[in-house]
Amino acid sequence: MNDPLIKEAEKLEERSKSQLKLNNYDSAITSLLGAKELYAKLGLTGQVGIVIKEIVRIKNLKRTYPSRVTPLVVLEEKEVSEIKEDSEIIEYSEKNGYTILDKARELTLEEMYDDALKLFDQAYTLFNKINYDFESKQILWQINEIKEHLRLKQTGKGIKNKVSIKDIVTLASAERRRNKLQKQIETPVSSRTKITPTSPQVKKESMESKYPKLFQQQIKEQKKKQEEKQFQGNILKEHDSLRKQQVEERRERVRLIQEKKKREETLLKEAEDLLADGNKALVNKDYDNATSLYQQAIKIFNQMGWLDQTRTLQKELRNIELYKKEELRKNEQKILMKNKNDYEFQKRVDSITSEKQRFEQKKMQQRVVLPPLIKSKLEKIHLAKIKAEKEENMGKFERVISRFQFILEEYKSIPNDVIDLSSEISATEQKLMELKEKK
Repeated sequence: MNDPLIKEAEKLEERSKSQLKLNNYDSAITSLLGAKELYAKLGLTGQVGIVIKEIVRIKNLKRTYPSRVTPLVVLEEKEVSEIKEDSEIIEYSEKNGYTILDKARELTLEEMYDDALKLFDQAYTLFNKINYDFESKQILWQINEIKEHLRLKQTGKGIKNKVSIKDIVTLASAERRRNKLQKQIETPVSSRTKITPTSPQVKKESMESKYPKLFQQQIKEQKKKQEEKQFQGNILKEHDSLRKQQVEERRERVRLIQEKKKREETLLKEAEDLLADGNKALVNKDYDNATSLYQQAIKIFNQMGWLDQTRTLQKELRNIELYKKEELRKNEQKILMKNKNDYEFQKRVDSITSEKQRFEQKKMQQRVVLPPLIKSKLEKIHLAKIKAEKEENMGKFERVISRFQFILEEYKSIPNDVIDLSSEISATEQKLMELKEKK
């Protein structure tokens, strides 16, 4: 059911082209308006946009090159208003779209990918609505690049790879200039230099008709060469301008890459210093400080996107926690062992003290029942020990030796069945040996 309408719309477009060749601008616009209505009924918004752009172009041609033919075709005021409104929509969408693209590119360079994707989606909607195919394709390519980069980053396979970034605004501008140059190249010279009947050029040609045909032919060829030379010069200027712009873009990209590299080097140095301090803290068993330093380093590596290094440091953090627990366990064991040893030592001391006390008590009991002669000898021994101690402090070793020999003889004179003095005799003999060595 829609085929006849499409054919009718295409016929109207062909009729518009025919009228445009005759400079019948109003008639050409009228035919295009009819085609626009048919495409709108069919829901072909893309074709509607193309027709609207062609209407705007013809109106610009009409203002630049007024038609010599004035057909009795008058556009309705409503149709003129619609064309103006559609033109304003296209102009607004184009301007707003390029502004959004610039901001989206800046966010991509700053690695704020989620915000950049939102802006690229907005720009794509605008350009797709006004049928800007080049911009739409470039935006879709950029969106796919960012999404692929994020996917690889999440899997840990693309951490060191950087997302490819295009300056779509500059590329679109270059594409428009390229299309313009291409049209100029494809358009014959005669059609590029239209001469109105009232121009000075007509008068000049009428004057040249007075000269021989060969001379006229030479003049035409020379004139044609000049026009071609001027046209080629314009093309070269356009190419030179485009080349300079591309050079500036490359310089800007290099500058941004260098700044990013410098920033990464600064962050990397800071992270390495933190890790070095953290390792020193580990050696000193300052586990809390080491944990803090490692956490600061992890934040920096996260900021740089070094996820492998981040995962390695997180494992090391878990190891530090294990080291800390092991150290606490060892300290607790040391304290328990020390307490145990102290207890055992005190127990031995208490045992020795008790034994000594029992021995002294036994001796005291023996002394109570000793004969008077034995008691007298023990008292003499006690007094001799006190005097020997004083003389030893004064360095009178000869006299000290004599006293301990007296003490030894007294001990030996006491019978063992009365009191056992074997330990005292051994101690006295040992003391005499030490005194003789000092002498």
